[in-house]
Amino acid sequence: MDSNAPGQLLGYGLQLPRAVVHLLKAGPGDAVSVEVLGDVSTLSADSHLLTEEDKSSLNNNPLTNKSIDLWKSFYNWLTAVNAGRINIARTTFVLFSNQSGRPGIVNSFDSATKSDAASAAIADAQELLSDVTSEHAIWPYYNYVVNQNEEQLNQLIQRFALQIGEGASYGDVEAELVKKLLPDSQIEFVQESICGWLQKKVLDRIVAKQDATITWEEFNTRFLVMFERARRMELIDFTLRTPIGTHEIQQQAKVRPRYLKQLDVIGCNADEQLEAVSEFLRAKVNRDKWIELGIIDEDVAQDFHSRLVEYWTNRQKHIELTRADSPANDRGQILLLECKVRQETIRNMPPPSATVAGTYHALANASVLGWHPSWKQYFTDRKDK
Repeated sequence: MDSNAPGQLLGYGLQLPRAVVHLLKAGPGDAVSVEVLGDVSTLSADSHLLTEEDKSSLNNNPLTNKSIDLWKSFYNWLTAVNAGRINIARTTFVLFSNQSGRPGIVNSFDSATKSDAASAAIADAQELLSDVTSEHAIWPYYNYVVNQNEEQLNQLIQRFALQIGEGASYGDVEAELVKKLLPDSQIEFVQESICGWLQKKVLDRIVAKQDATITWEEFNTRFLVMFERARRMELIDFTLRTPIGTHEIQQQAKVRPRYLKQLDVIGCNADEQLEAVSEFLRAKVNRDKWIELGIIDEDVAQDFHSRLVEYWTNRQKHIELTRADSPANDRGQILLLECKVRQETIRNMPPPSATVAGTYHALANASVLGWHPSWKQYFTDRKDK
């Protein structure tokens, strides 16, 4: 395996979270692109361009004075300017690095915002690199940038900004989501949702031989509702992101936990029992995650359970009074169906589908309730009979 492969993968992978940062900073009429005018770019509604080159390293500063990454970035920008693809007067040039290092030429360029300061920074760079000859790896880029296009470089430096991030830049994504007033418990889910969506959009457009450009309107349409729900601490269905697998369902069915034995007693078929396993597991995953992230607490969960038990108690009594002549198995299945379709809320919000049914199965598993009219004869708190 190529020893440089992990670093190269990081370099390519960095573009997607950086594109997410651009989208989160964007506004109406803006469009964010990947590998169109730079690694990542934002074309604003007023035709101002922000073009960004992303440089990364696993351990060291990738923007040292004699690094190819540094001079190739300026080379790419100036060739685009000279070819007419970029209007230097309406562009901001950003060099993003995931590692910092000792101050050098790139920092001097970053500090220069006026023509005189830019000229001084260029002169300092020429002095620092006076020993660079045509044999050096950076020479084709350095020569073109500094020796052949000094005037354009001066203009570019005045519009240049260095940004230092950390790692794979997901911390920058989180920082932007915090600015959207999202609660801490929701940020990881929203971040992963946006990154997954953007990766698919970018790859789909590249495969279709289209520019990988995402408009703010497209992004906003997809995620506005998610942001609003996250701010209200809505009950996210985490099983949409990580669905319950067929193998996991089959393993649960094979173990035959008590809630499935409860279904056996009232004559539920195999398909109904597999559905019950899926409901039980989905409800458990979401309940555990909601509690872990602080979306609900144990008191809220217990209140939800109590309301489900209260409804079960009332429906059981009603069925026993109105359907006393029906077979016991039928009465159990009617009770089960009525409980499964019960509309109940958690923190005054409707939970994801399967939450009510799955929680009922959990209560049946704990022998808090049952479906057969004589379920207590079959099950006790200690063991199944």
